[in-house]
Amino acid sequence: MLQITLARDHLLCGYGTQMDPSVDLSYSGQAGTGARPSIFFGPTRDALHLVTQKLHTALVIRPRQLQDLQARVWIVALPGGDREVTKLWREQSESLGRQIKPQVQYCEFQQTRSELERTSDIYHQEFRIRDGHLPPDLAELRLNITAAIDQDALREEWTLTRLPSTHEAWLVYWFQSEIGASSEMQSTIFYEKGFALCSYRGPVCFGLQALCRGQSLPVVHADCGALQHQTAASRFADLLRGSWSRDELLGFYHTAARMEPATWVIEPRSLCSLGATDGMIAWQMPRNESFELRFRLAKSLVDFEKPLEPLDFEAIRGADQTWLKQQKAAPTNLTPSLRDLYARTLLTLRQMQDPGGGIIAAPEFHYAFTHCGGYGFCWGRDAGFISYAMDVCGMHAESDRFYRYMKLCQNADGSFLHRHDMQGYLGSSWGLLQPDETGSVLFGLWKHYSMAKNPQVIEDLRDMIDKAANWLADARHSFDPMLPIEGFDLWEEREGVHLYSVAAMAAGLEAACHIYEAMNWSVPNKWSTRAQELVELCNSSRFIQNNPKDVAFARTLRRRINSGLLARSEQMGLPVFRGTSPTGRMLFELEQDFVLDISQVAVSYPYRVIDIKRHGEALDQLIEQIYARLWRPGQGGIGRYEADFYRDGNPWILTTLWLALAAAERGKLEIAQSAWDWVLAHIPEEGLLPEQIDPENGRTAWVLPLTWSHAMFALAIHQLPKEVLS
Repeated sequence: MLQITLARDHLLCGYGTQMDPSVDLSYSGQAGTGARPSIFFGPTRDALHLVTQKLHTALVIRPRQLQDLQARVWIVALPGGDREVTKLWREQSESLGRQIKPQVQYCEFQQTRSELERTSDIYHQEFRIRDGHLPPDLAELRLNITAAIDQDALREEWTLTRLPSTHEAWLVYWFQSEIGASSEMQSTIFYEKGFALCSYRGPVCFGLQALCRGQSLPVVHADCGALQHQTAASRFADLLRGSWSRDELLGFYHTAARMEPATWVIEPRSLCSLGATDGMIAWQMPRNESFELRFRLAKSLVDFEKPLEPLDFEAIRGADQTWLKQQKAAPTNLTPSLRDLYARTLLTLRQMQDPGGGIIAAPEFHYAFTHCGGYGFCWGRDAGFISYAMDVCGMHAESDRFYRYMKLCQNADGSFLHRHDMQGYLGSSWGLLQPDETGSVLFGLWKHYSMAKNPQVIEDLRDMIDKAANWLADARHSFDPMLPIEGFDLWEEREGVHLYSVAAMAAGLEAACHIYEAMNWSVPNKWSTRAQELVELCNSSRFIQNNPKDVAFARTLRRRINSGLLARSEQMGLPVFRGTSPTGRMLFELEQDFVLDISQVAVSYPYRVIDIKRHGEALDQLIEQIYARLWRPGQGGIGRYEADFYRDGNPWILTTLWLALAAAERGKLEIAQSAWDWVLAHIPEEGLLPEQIDPENGRTAWVLPLTWSHAMFALAIHQLPKEVLS
């Protein structure tokens, strides 16, 4: 899973362990060997623009003067590499060591520092030797790396210290490109004019370079492989042999006396390959001097001949801090640590927005998509909260870009369907129609206008607003026209008419009316009429059973059930409706389900459609019930709903913050305080907010960072009372 993300302009990079989170959840957030760049996306951030997720790095260290019966070479692997290549290189190293024992030793670096600066997108790492039988003069080796994305390149400054003068070191890097989320029909090449190992297809070219003082490090070997023949990665043992072949040929003492950098006597099989390809490159590392390792996104090979501006972390840091000062400041009563977390949240919200305006739910992290449907898309619902948070925090330019992007995503009938890629195309779906998403977009747009005071975006998007509001007003249930259209709920797991969806639709129509009134445009009567009907539905007995001793909120009306549940429901005496789909399928619908769900508080926060005079006490009881029944045993935190089966019902950061915000509005500060304190206690050291927390060990679980989590944190910073925050 990912532990750190960096993004700027057209490139997104994730640092991870390359452990599959679907099977290694027990390792989530656990301090292990550490993380290295494990995923790149470009030129857009969505799941369809994967550049590569298969990378591996190692140092090769050897004495400048070899001796018989003493180790000739040590391989020190960096963490977070491709699991198969990590295993292959270790096996090849150990096999070679058995052949010429004891002359090859394999060990690993362990990460001892992981610091993401709170007020800039700069990441610091330190590594020390984790294991291996190293001589005392090598055991204290240190590797420090500082990284940032700049000029469409991940630029890392490497400093290797405590390398004895009697030894020399090389950096070996391997990657297999997956341009456009595919490894097919591309080329990998060692582009000698740019001293770069590159893969390219179409408009995307991705390459590695290593430089010191503006000049390329000496390239001692490069190799490109076609996966249908022999991969470059499989030549690692040959590479190691090549590092001492010259010495064997000329004599150990003869070559050492010249003290020149050792060359590697190994010919590449290919410097250019086609199809499903990989590449490997090795550089001589400078002694007592930092150098830059550069992962560069370009449009053509020629770009690798063009120099970038010198790497300047102070300039990057200054630009980030200048941008932060242009946003809304955190409340003055916050502690310094909370102000830092707020700054990190703003930077993360910025990272997760594509240059085209779309906002991804999270960086993609689970590439098999067997336990999730992918996160690298834009959901109208998530982004409705996220853009709202952006505007609350003063990020009006970013919010403006998002709504202009949403115009690309609008369906022909005016609705906004499930999710979209960063070019506005409909993404893969398992719950195509989720009516709340259309309401969320209009709700967020009204919030944007009311805070940014930018009528131009409304003028430009009038047609989008008009079509969306008309759809909300006209969309009716197939069998019960007084209800709004049925669809999937916000968790994308069940079909019906959901309280959350109705509240979002009502708020969206009200928002459209407010926008038209503010622009002095005539408000269509059907918008205001239908908005009132939907608000009344939210407050009706169909959704709220407001008995003094038995308050209950229905989560869903006309919930679709299967034939197995049909018989059980009828045995229980529950009202079930029967219908037929347009293609003749039998449909069964349960009148109501009363499953307790955090989304039910949306009638109050953020959509404010509940009639407090009629149902204020019922709302208070709902908040208390959620706190009592959805608070998870063990580590605590709020789950999504009763009997949640996704990831075993872990507590979520965003749900706990949602409860804090809803409780605080009703004056229930003890609940708000408890929820807020829990969130603060479960934020990883680097300041990124995950989706879920493991209830057994309190560590990060599943995706990180989740953009919606950061949005709720930003809203909490500005909307929770100071007595809760302090």
